Amino acid sequence: MIYVLDALALAMGLILVVGAYRRWRWLVDPPLRLSPYYSQALLKRVLGPRLLVAFTYLIGLLIIATAALGTVLHLFRR
Repeated sequence: MIYVLDALALAMGLILVVGAYRRWRWLVDPPLRLSPYYSQALLKRVLGPRLLVAFTYLIGLLIIATAALGTVLHLFRR
């Protein structure tokens, strides 16, 4: 079960990194009218579009690192 959750976290992190790299509109350029409901739109309003892309990269990489660390720790726990 732990491996499934780590794989889902890894996939989510990869989606964030690839989406930031490819500048997927729903991820890095959402409409500002959605800012009360969608965190990426709020961050775009607060930080601006360039920092939103950097923040999305950062969060994606942190999620990937957390998933990898969780898998490694679980493997060595045995």
